[in-house]
Amino acid sequence: MPTNALRPVSVRIVLFIFAICLLAGPTAVWAAAPKQGKAGAAAADAASKAAPQQKSQVKTALPAVIKDWGPYLDVAYELTYWDKAEIKEWREKRDGEIGEPLSAYRATWSGKLAKPPAGDAAVGKDGQHAGFRDRDYLRLAIAQTIDYLESGNQESINAADQILERLKGKSSMPEIAYWIGYVKALQSLERNDATMLVTQVFNIWNNAILFVEQGDIARTASNKAGGSIAPYYYRNLVNLVVTRAIIEKKIEDLNALGPLFLMLRDRDLGGKEGDGKYFSTLLQRIADGLTAPDSDRYRLNFTLAVIESKRLQQATTAKLDSEGMSLEAQKLFEQTVVFNELAFKWAASRRSSGVVSATVDHLDINSFAIQRLSDNEQAPAYKFFASIASQDNSSTLLKAMAIFNDIAVYSDGGWKTAGYENRELYLKATHRLWRAIMELSLWTGDFYLAKLNNPAPDQTMQNLALPLQRVLDYYLDFLAAQNSRGFTEVVPDSAYFGAAEAAEKLAYAYYKVNTYSTDNTAYNLWFFHRLQATELFPLAPREVNQVAAVLKQDGRYNLFLDYFLPLAGRVKQSTAIKKWLEGQKTDTTAVIRDYVNSIDQLYASAPDTAADGAPYVAAFQQLREELQRKPDHPLHRLLKDFYMEEMQKNTSYTQLLKDPNRLNQGY
Repeated sequence: MPTNALRPVSVRIVLFIFAICLLAGPTAVWAAAPKQGKAGAAAADAASKAAPQQKSQVKTALPAVIKDWGPYLDVAYELTYWDKAEIKEWREKRDGEIGEPLSAYRATWSGKLAKPPAGDAAVGKDGQHAGFRDRDYLRLAIAQTIDYLESGNQESINAADQILERLKGKSSMPEIAYWIGYVKALQSLERNDATMLVTQVFNIWNNAILFVEQGDIARTASNKAGGSIAPYYYRNLVNLVVTRAIIEKKIEDLNALGPLFLMLRDRDLGGKEGDGKYFSTLLQRIADGLTAPDSDRYRLNFTLAVIESKRLQQATTAKLDSEGMSLEAQKLFEQTVVFNELAFKWAASRRSSGVVSATVDHLDINSFAIQRLSDNEQAPAYKFFASIASQDNSSTLLKAMAIFNDIAVYSDGGWKTAGYENRELYLKATHRLWRAIMELSLWTGDFYLAKLNNPAPDQTMQNLALPLQRVLDYYLDFLAAQNSRGFTEVVPDSAYFGAAEAAEKLAYAYYKVNTYSTDNTAYNLWFFHRLQATELFPLAPREVNQVAAVLKQDGRYNLFLDYFLPLAGRVKQSTAIKKWLEGQKTDTTAVIRDYVNSIDQLYASAPDTAADGAPYVAAFQQLREELQRKPDHPLHRLLKDFYMEEMQKNTSYTQLLKDPNRLNQGY
């Protein structure tokens, strides 16, 4: 059980313990107050729920303190997993209580151990002077290690290593083995030496922890009382690898330590429920990540990068919601991107299931930020977040689309190569990735649409429309490419309604630009994308009537007759629509059936005001909103089937897709 003896204790207890120590050597009575790790590791959400630890209440009126650094250093393993600020606070408090700063202790003992004691010049083979105990060397090495952990001074950790070198003849003792391994592991961090770090972590496990565990088992079997130091050793290993190595130093190639973390999950790392059980929660999350069926299994570096990225993503979204686009939100966002990029780097391959998960996370946080741009135009970090839409999204989307293209080839088999346990999980992952790509494309389009409606004085319609056209054209071309490759199954049904929305936004942008154009290029693109949107979502009576009105006013009503009227006929005769209507029995189905039965009459009478489909507009608007919220809405399947059905025919629309210049014929 952890004790609180690094805090003041009564005079009688101190005298008694000090007498025992003179006879039997120091024990863990002066244990450090246990603390829950708080450095930026992956389970901060658990740590954030931790209740403040209650300090022990000392009942003596005049508490005495231990006036010697030695006993505190004997149990320093209880604090070496703390962060720098916590170690500094603890050290400064002990400096005052002991009456001697730790720096003075280090200087004094460094001088003593550098020369033989007075009257005794004997030096052993290991370099130790005969007049000093092994405990004196160990305590000095620990003091140097504490200084390194607080200050980052590499000279201190190197000095600790040199001191412990004198004790290598006693490395079979678990305590000494622990400190030798721990110090060398810290040195490996400074050298960015993953191989050395892995070696030393396993040395600590095999030469120290396993022996401590055996002692605990024997003590339990004999019903002997006493606390275990094992939980502190566990915590130090976890903190060493997770926080110091991967989160802070970003050292790669530590995947060999994955099995060790699975074993640690089953150990008791201490901590109370009220404290959040930080380390136990962290280990469970790591174990879950290492064994998750839709991720890169048994890759420790990747798993921790993803966990940390998700933690930072949650913190970023919370900050954006509570503070808006503050500088702190920007900082968190940038850190999220750092660990997301590390996840890409440490994944098994660019086709792995883990890469897909990391890509989705990155797309989602971008979409989350872009949605909030319109409400944060005066915020300190607005320009930073606006640049995500204007500069970064094109490359981000193209990168995500390339990853999708890579994994789409598994639709005919071989998905296990990418780490998926079965076809269902593979398809689920491809659909998640597609939806993230689609949503980021559409949110970016909305960002520029808002600017088109409220342009700044120094901005032109063409410049505002260009990035919108680029990002939405990417999406429409992406969908067309998958259809041409024959990978329609990996494309979710909702992709086609998303394409309809993209085409609508493009049509609107080209209509705005056409006013400032000297030729018909923008006009033709407006018409093409408006037709495309209707082909993808034919339940748009109001929009169709508006198109007819524009064409009639401009003297181009022939385009409506050539392209929209044939579409109405195909809708009414569509096998896919008839089949879908037969299988659906809802109020919405009845409205759609009525609309399909009268669509040719509505189109033929456009652009009369009575032909705007007023009886259907409200129902179809509600339906649109449901489709946006529900990717599994049954109508998504109908839209996909109808569009694919049309693409197999030779129609005015499919001919226009092949030759956009057809619209200029007859001039």
